[in-house]
Amino acid sequence: MKRMIVGAVSALLLCVSANAQVLPGPAMKNTLWTGFGNPFDGDTMYYGVTDVFQARYDAGKFTMEGMLSTGILANYQNGGDIDNFQIGTTNLNALALHYGRNSRYGDGEYSGGKAYSTPQGGCWNAVNSSNTLVDSYYVNFFYHINRNFDFGMGTKLNWSAGPSPRYGDWLWGADAHVRQGGFSTAYDDRSGSFARTSSDENTNTTYKFTPDRPGTADVVGFVHYASTYAKRAIGLRYVMSGDFDLEIGTAIPNGFNTDDPAVNFGVKVSPVDWISVGAALEGAFEDGANFYTGATIGAKNFILEVYLAVDSLFTSADDDQSYGTGAAVSFTIPRTSITLRPEIGLNLFENDDYTPAWYTGASLVLPISKEFQFSVYGSAAFGSKDERWDDSSETDDWDGGHVLTARPSVKYKFSKHMTIDAYVNLENRRAFDDKTRNAWSSGVYVTYIF
Repeated sequence: MKRMIVGAVSALLLCVSANAQVLPGPAMKNTLWTGFGNPFDGDTMYYGVTDVFQARYDAGKFTMEGMLSTGILANYQNGGDIDNFQIGTTNLNALALHYGRNSRYGDGEYSGGKAYSTPQGGCWNAVNSSNTLVDSYYVNFFYHINRNFDFGMGTKLNWSAGPSPRYGDWLWGADAHVRQGGFSTAYDDRSGSFARTSSDENTNTTYKFTPDRPGTADVVGFVHYASTYAKRAIGLRYVMSGDFDLEIGTAIPNGFNTDDPAVNFGVKVSPVDWISVGAALEGAFEDGANFYTGATIGAKNFILEVYLAVDSLFTSADDDQSYGTGAAVSFTIPRTSITLRPEIGLNLFENDDYTPAWYTGASLVLPISKEFQFSVYGSAAFGSKDERWDDSSETDDWDGGHVLTARPSVKYKFSKHMTIDAYVNLENRRAFDDKTRNAWSSGVYVTYIF
């Protein structure tokens, strides 16, 4: 994006990834988190500690960067009591641990430190955990061939064609919150893969991100936005900057094979200072390909983002496609330093029996002083229902359910290198079958930039 858009976003204190890499420049960053919480009807549980270290190093035409996430996490296998602490690399984070490591309600059973439950409809108690997983590491290597061409290979290249619904910060970051209102889904945020080619469990097995259908999870409606066309991949892109900005890129995702090739494409155009338009195709030549398009329109202290996703584009099935569209506005309230970002989205399904799902949310940042600020994020999501339930004698007025979330937090800038963030995350979740599962969590982040 051009200077006006980038400058406006920075002024709004929004978290925007750099055009090329995960870290915006050479740096080392460490994010330490510790927290606790539980469903409201259970005893408070201590979750433990996670520590995420990131580093980027530039040398001439080469850029190298990496991240490693480690944890000292409480294990509650022993009847709900802390049995021991598990130490090692982890893909868990504050959002994934929001429901705890075990089930304290329903008919949960303990197995390997995870909770399993089979309430009516086959739903899981910790339904939202599946879309809050990230890789426990990333490693990226870039060769800047010349001023226009970049070659990259890595596990999280983060090449994006435009805006989409997001978690706020990275999932391990201090202002991470639920995405798309907290809808349940089979999709997670780890690096995509067309086919598993090794024993690496941190890859998806297909580009057909199948959304949960009504009745298989508490509140259904999450849609995958394929805006990031290079994640775990080998990629090449052309970038032209000036009065007319242009980015054209392609990536071979992890698991590409010559029998069933899957290639990603992305393009982004900024014809004038105040607009950027992009599109991406994920898994081209694969039946379950996903399409994305979006635009960012920026002016002083005002940014509008709009986006559209179409998943499972070329499959022969009549009812497996899903669609998502939405918009977000980021602006500073005139004559104040208060910033606001409301968002709304509508998710549709090709199956005529599934009703639309929709969500809305907003984040507010209120600086109190140069060192101290208050912020809050809140959202509401109303899930999809199966209209055939109305004609079934086995149901009892089932609907799509809802998720309500609130996340107030405070930030203190301790020094030019270190910030401390404390938050409380609250959730009211009423499932499609009228089961209510409420949870809370709280924690502290200490972020240090070297």
